[in-house]
Amino acid sequence: MNIQWYIAVFILIYGMVYAVCLFWSAWREKEAVKAERGVFWKMSLSEIAVYFLTTMGFPDFILNTLLFQKTAWVEDRRLPGTLVAGAVFPSAVISFSYLRGGETLGLPTLLLCMAAIVAGSLAGARVMTSLSGRTIRRIMGAAMLFSMGALVLKMAVSAGTVGTASSLTAWQLCIALPIIFFFGFINMFGVPMKPPAIALFLLLGMSPMSTLSLMLAMGVASPMAGGIRVLRSGVYQKKAVLAASTFGVLGALAGTVFTVSLNATVLSVILLLIMAITAVSMLRPARPDGAAEE
Repeated sequence: MNIQWYIAVFILIYGMVYAVCLFWSAWREKEAVKAERGVFWKMSLSEIAVYFLTTMGFPDFILNTLLFQKTAWVEDRRLPGTLVAGAVFPSAVISFSYLRGGETLGLPTLLLCMAAIVAGSLAGARVMTSLSGRTIRRIMGAAMLFSMGALVLKMAVSAGTVGTASSLTAWQLCIALPIIFFFGFINMFGVPMKPPAIALFLLLGMSPMSTLSLMLAMGVASPMAGGIRVLRSGVYQKKAVLAASTFGVLGALAGTVFTVSLNATVLSVILLLIMAITAVSMLRPARPDGAAEE
Protein backbone atom coordinates (compact mmCIF):
# COMPACT_ATOMS: atom_id res chain seq x y z
CA MET A 1 0.00 0.00 0.00
CA ASN A 2 1.24 3.50 -0.79
CA ILE A 3 1.06 6.49 1.52
CA GLN A 4 -1.98 7.83 -0.35
CA TRP A 5 -3.89 4.78 0.88
CA TYR A 6 -2.94 5.52 4.51
CA ILE A 7 -4.00 9.15 4.11
CA ALA A 8 -7.34 7.98 2.71
CA VAL A 9 -7.83 5.55 5.61
CA PHE A 10 -6.95 8.23 8.17
CA ILE A 11 -9.50 10.61 6.64
CA LEU A 12 -12.20 7.92 6.68
CA ILE A 13 -11.49 6.87 10.29
CA TYR A 14 -11.57 10.50 11.40
CA GLY A 15 -14.92 10.96 9.68
CA MET A 16 -16.34 7.79 11.27
CA VAL A 17 -15.21 8.78 14.77
CA TYR A 18 -16.69 12.23 14.24
CA ALA A 19 -19.98 10.68 13.08
CA VAL A 20 -20.12 8.48 16.21
CA CYS A 21 -19.62 11.57 18.38
CA LEU A 22 -22.45 13.32 16.52
CA PHE A 23 -24.82 10.38 16.95
CA TRP A 24 -23.99 10.10 20.65
CA SER A 25 -24.60 13.82 21.16
CA ALA A 26 -27.93 13.60 19.31
CA TRP A 27 -28.97 10.51 21.32
CA ARG A 28 -28.35 12.31 24.61
CA GLU A 29 -30.58 15.16 23.44
CA LYS A 30 -33.06 13.14 21.37
CA GLU A 31 -36.11 15.05 22.61
CA ALA A 32 -34.55 18.38 21.63
CA VAL A 33 -33.60 16.91 18.24
CA LYS A 34 -37.20 15.84 17.60
CA ALA A 35 -38.36 19.39 18.35
CA GLU A 36 -35.99 20.97 15.81
CA ARG A 37 -37.28 22.35 12.52
CA GLY A 38 -37.72 20.19 9.45
CA VAL A 39 -38.97 16.73 8.54
CA PHE A 40 -36.16 14.18 8.75
CA TRP A 41 -37.06 12.14 5.66
CA LYS A 42 -37.24 15.30 3.51
CA MET A 43 -33.85 16.40 4.81
CA SER A 44 -32.45 12.95 4.11
CA LEU A 45 -33.59 12.91 0.48
CA SER A 46 -32.20 16.43 0.02
CA GLU A 47 -28.81 15.45 1.46
CA ILE A 48 -28.61 12.42 -0.85
CA ALA A 49 -28.93 14.82 -3.80
CA VAL A 50 -26.51 17.38 -2.32
CA TYR A 51 -23.69 14.91 -1.75
CA PHE A 52 -24.29 13.12 -5.04
CA LEU A 53 -23.57 16.45 -6.76
CA THR A 54 -20.64 17.11 -4.41
CA THR A 55 -18.80 14.10 -5.84
CA MET A 56 -18.69 15.95 -9.18
CA GLY A 57 -17.19 19.06 -7.61
CA PHE A 58 -20.26 21.10 -6.70
CA PRO A 59 -19.58 22.85 -3.35
CA ASP A 60 -21.81 21.26 -0.71
CA PHE A 61 -21.70 24.45 1.39
CA ILE A 62 -23.33 26.40 -1.45
CA LEU A 63 -25.92 23.71 -2.15
CA ASN A 64 -26.87 23.31 1.51
CA THR A 65 -26.93 27.05 2.12
CA LEU A 66 -29.43 27.46 -0.72
CA LEU A 67 -31.45 24.49 0.55
CA PHE A 68 -31.62 25.68 4.14
CA GLN A 69 -32.46 29.23 3.10
CA LYS A 70 -35.36 28.07 0.94
CA THR A 71 -36.77 25.64 3.49
CA ALA A 72 -35.95 27.60 6.69
CA TRP A 73 -34.87 24.32 8.28
CA VAL A 74 -31.85 25.94 9.95
CA GLU A 75 -31.61 29.20 11.87
CA ASP A 76 -29.07 31.67 10.49
CA ARG A 77 -26.94 31.59 13.64
CA ARG A 78 -26.74 27.78 13.43
CA LEU A 79 -26.09 27.67 9.68
CA PRO A 80 -22.25 27.87 9.64
CA GLY A 81 -21.90 25.16 12.31
CA THR A 82 -24.49 22.97 10.57
CA LEU A 83 -22.63 23.22 7.26
CA VAL A 84 -19.30 22.26 8.83
CA ALA A 85 -20.60 19.48 11.10
CA GLY A 86 -22.74 17.95 8.37
CA ALA A 87 -19.90 17.92 5.83
CA VAL A 88 -17.27 16.01 7.84
CA PHE A 89 -18.41 12.39 7.40
CA PRO A 90 -19.79 12.58 3.80
CA SER A 91 -16.70 14.56 2.70
CA ALA A 92 -14.44 11.99 4.37
CA VAL A 93 -16.23 9.17 2.50
CA ILE A 94 -15.93 11.02 -0.81
CA SER A 95 -12.26 11.83 -0.26
CA PHE A 96 -11.52 8.23 0.76
CA SER A 97 -13.29 6.88 -2.35
CA TYR A 98 -11.32 9.09 -4.72
CA LEU A 99 -7.95 8.65 -3.03
CA ARG A 100 -8.41 4.87 -2.85
CA GLY A 101 -10.05 4.15 -6.20
CA GLY A 102 -9.06 7.05 -8.42
CA GLU A 103 -5.75 7.95 -9.99
CA THR A 104 -2.68 7.91 -7.76
CA LEU A 105 -1.69 11.47 -6.98
CA GLY A 106 1.88 12.62 -6.46
CA LEU A 107 2.49 12.53 -2.71
CA PRO A 108 4.25 15.94 -2.50
CA THR A 109 1.39 17.48 -4.49
CA LEU A 110 -1.27 15.94 -2.23
CA LEU A 111 0.37 16.77 1.11
CA LEU A 112 1.55 20.26 0.19
CA CYS A 113 -1.81 21.29 -1.28
CA MET A 114 -3.70 20.03 1.78
CA ALA A 115 -1.25 21.85 4.07
CA ALA A 116 -1.58 25.07 2.07
CA ILE A 117 -5.39 25.09 2.20
CA VAL A 118 -5.39 24.49 5.97
CA ALA A 119 -2.78 27.20 6.57
CA GLY A 120 -4.74 29.68 4.45
CA SER A 121 -7.98 28.88 6.29
CA LEU A 122 -6.36 29.39 9.68
CA ALA A 123 -4.85 32.70 8.56
CA GLY A 124 -8.13 33.88 7.05
CA ALA A 125 -10.08 33.08 10.21
CA ARG A 126 -7.90 35.51 12.16
CA VAL A 127 -8.47 38.52 9.92
CA MET A 128 -11.86 37.83 8.37
CA THR A 129 -13.50 40.79 10.11
CA SER A 130 -11.00 43.32 8.74
CA LEU A 131 -11.62 42.87 5.00
CA SER A 132 -14.63 43.16 2.72
CA GLY A 133 -15.92 39.74 1.72
CA ARG A 134 -18.13 41.32 -0.97
CA THR A 135 -15.11 42.85 -2.77
CA ILE A 136 -13.22 39.57 -2.64
CA ARG A 137 -16.22 37.68 -4.03
CA ARG A 138 -16.47 40.06 -7.01
CA ILE A 139 -12.76 39.83 -7.77
CA MET A 140 -12.87 36.04 -7.59
CA GLY A 141 -16.02 35.90 -9.73
CA ALA A 142 -14.29 37.88 -12.47
CA ALA A 143 -11.14 35.75 -12.10
CA MET A 144 -13.26 32.62 -12.41
CA LEU A 145 -14.79 33.80 -15.69
CA PHE A 146 -11.32 34.62 -17.00
CA SER A 147 -10.06 31.16 -15.99
CA MET A 148 -13.01 29.54 -17.74
CA GLY A 149 -12.19 31.44 -20.91
CA ALA A 150 -8.57 30.32 -20.69
CA LEU A 151 -9.62 26.70 -20.21
CA VAL A 152 -12.03 26.77 -23.15
CA LEU A 153 -9.34 28.37 -25.34
CA LYS A 154 -6.80 25.78 -24.22
CA MET A 155 -9.18 22.93 -25.09
CA ALA A 156 -10.02 24.51 -28.46
CA VAL A 157 -6.35 24.98 -29.40
CA SER A 158 -5.54 21.40 -28.35
CA ALA A 159 -8.51 20.01 -30.33
CA GLY A 160 -10.52 19.27 -27.21
CA THR A 161 -7.89 17.19 -25.42
CA VAL A 162 -7.50 17.62 -21.69
CA GLY A 163 -4.58 17.35 -19.28
CA THR A 164 -3.23 13.96 -18.23
CA ALA A 165 -0.91 14.77 -15.30
CA SER A 166 -1.59 13.33 -11.83
CA SER A 167 0.81 15.62 -9.98
CA LEU A 168 2.43 19.03 -10.23
CA THR A 169 6.08 19.68 -10.99
CA ALA A 170 8.29 21.68 -8.62
CA TRP A 171 7.85 24.93 -10.54
CA GLN A 172 4.09 24.37 -10.78
CA LEU A 173 3.93 23.84 -7.01
CA CYS A 174 5.78 27.13 -6.53
CA ILE A 175 2.97 28.80 -8.47
CA ALA A 176 0.09 26.78 -7.04
CA LEU A 177 0.81 26.72 -3.28
CA PRO A 178 0.56 30.50 -2.66
CA ILE A 179 -2.66 30.55 -4.71
CA ILE A 180 -4.09 27.61 -2.74
CA PHE A 181 -3.14 29.37 0.50
CA PHE A 182 -5.13 32.34 -0.80
CA PHE A 183 -8.08 30.08 -1.63
CA GLY A 184 -8.11 28.86 1.97
CA PHE A 185 -7.83 32.44 3.17
CA ILE A 186 -10.80 33.74 1.17
CA ASN A 187 -12.84 30.64 2.07
CA MET A 188 -13.27 32.26 5.49
CA PHE A 189 -15.07 35.17 3.78
CA GLY A 190 -17.72 33.00 2.16
CA VAL A 191 -15.88 32.43 -1.13
CA PRO A 192 -15.92 28.71 -2.09
CA MET A 193 -12.48 27.24 -2.71
CA LYS A 194 -13.39 24.16 -4.78
CA PRO A 195 -14.27 25.82 -8.14
CA PRO A 196 -11.20 28.09 -8.31
CA ALA A 197 -9.03 25.12 -7.30
CA ILE A 198 -10.55 23.16 -10.19
CA ALA A 199 -9.65 25.98 -12.59
CA LEU A 200 -6.09 26.16 -11.25
CA PHE A 201 -5.35 22.44 -11.54
CA LEU A 202 -6.90 22.08 -15.00
CA LEU A 203 -4.91 25.07 -16.28
CA LEU A 204 -1.73 23.48 -14.90
CA GLY A 205 -2.39 20.38 -17.00
CA MET A 206 -3.79 17.91 -14.48
CA SER A 207 -6.33 15.35 -15.69
CA PRO A 208 -9.99 15.98 -14.76
CA MET A 209 -10.12 12.94 -12.44
CA SER A 210 -6.85 13.86 -10.68
CA THR A 211 -8.14 17.42 -10.37
CA LEU A 212 -11.35 16.20 -8.77
CA SER A 213 -9.51 13.82 -6.43
CA LEU A 214 -7.04 16.47 -5.26
CA MET A 215 -9.72 19.13 -4.86
CA LEU A 216 -11.95 16.81 -2.79
CA ALA A 217 -8.99 15.79 -0.60
CA MET A 218 -8.30 19.47 0.03
CA GLY A 219 -11.99 20.14 0.59
CA VAL A 220 -12.28 17.74 3.52
CA ALA A 221 -9.42 19.44 5.40
CA SER A 222 -11.45 22.52 6.40
CA PRO A 223 -14.42 20.75 8.03
CA MET A 224 -12.02 18.28 9.68
CA ALA A 225 -10.10 21.17 11.22
CA GLY A 226 -13.18 23.08 12.38
CA GLY A 227 -15.53 20.20 13.17
CA ILE A 228 -14.35 19.57 16.73
CA ARG A 229 -14.91 23.19 17.67
CA VAL A 230 -18.43 23.06 16.25
CA LEU A 231 -19.18 19.82 18.09
CA ARG A 232 -18.08 21.32 21.38
CA SER A 233 -20.04 24.53 20.85
CA GLY A 234 -23.31 22.75 20.08
CA VAL A 235 -24.27 25.62 17.76
CA TYR A 236 -25.59 23.51 14.91
CA GLN A 237 -28.89 21.91 13.87
CA LYS A 238 -28.55 18.27 14.88
CA LYS A 239 -31.42 16.94 12.75
CA ALA A 240 -29.93 18.36 9.53
CA VAL A 241 -26.46 17.13 10.47
CA LEU A 242 -27.78 13.61 11.18
CA ALA A 243 -29.47 13.57 7.76
CA ALA A 244 -26.18 14.53 6.08
CA SER A 245 -24.12 12.07 8.12
CA THR A 246 -26.40 9.11 7.34
CA PHE A 247 -28.29 9.49 4.08
CA GLY A 248 -25.88 12.07 2.64
CA VAL A 249 -23.25 9.34 2.68
CA LEU A 250 -25.48 7.22 0.40
CA GLY A 251 -25.50 10.03 -2.17
CA ALA A 252 -21.74 10.35 -1.80
CA LEU A 253 -21.17 6.66 -2.51
CA ALA A 254 -23.54 6.60 -5.49
CA GLY A 255 -22.03 9.78 -6.92
CA THR A 256 -18.49 8.44 -6.62
CA VAL A 257 -19.37 5.33 -8.63
CA PHE A 258 -21.07 7.45 -11.29
CA THR A 259 -18.38 10.12 -11.57
CA VAL A 260 -15.37 7.82 -11.89
CA SER A 261 -17.03 6.20 -14.92
CA LEU A 262 -17.41 9.49 -16.79
CA ASN A 263 -15.41 10.26 -19.91
CA ALA A 264 -12.66 12.85 -19.26
CA THR A 265 -14.16 15.33 -21.73
CA VAL A 266 -17.62 15.01 -20.19
CA LEU A 267 -16.14 15.53 -16.73
CA SER A 268 -14.29 18.62 -18.00
CA VAL A 269 -17.58 20.07 -19.26
CA ILE A 270 -19.20 19.39 -15.85
CA LEU A 271 -16.29 21.13 -14.09
CA LEU A 272 -16.63 24.13 -16.42
CA LEU A 273 -20.35 24.28 -15.61
CA ILE A 274 -19.54 24.26 -11.89
CA MET A 275 -17.16 27.19 -12.39
CA ALA A 276 -19.77 29.13 -14.37
CA ILE A 277 -22.46 28.66 -11.70
CA THR A 278 -20.03 29.66 -8.96
CA ALA A 279 -18.82 32.72 -10.86
CA VAL A 280 -22.39 33.96 -11.30
CA SER A 281 -23.17 33.32 -7.61
CA MET A 282 -20.10 35.31 -6.54
CA LEU A 283 -20.81 38.24 -8.85
CA ARG A 284 -24.38 38.53 -7.56
CA PRO A 285 -24.90 40.63 -4.41
CA ALA A 286 -24.16 38.53 -1.35
CA ARG A 287 -26.51 38.19 1.60
CA PRO A 288 -25.74 40.68 4.38
CA ASP A 289 -25.39 37.77 6.81
CA GLY A 290 -24.02 35.36 4.26
CA ALA A 291 -22.82 32.08 5.64
CA ALA A 292 -19.49 30.62 4.81
CA GLU A 293 -19.22 28.50 1.71
CA GLU A 294 -16.83 25.73 0.91
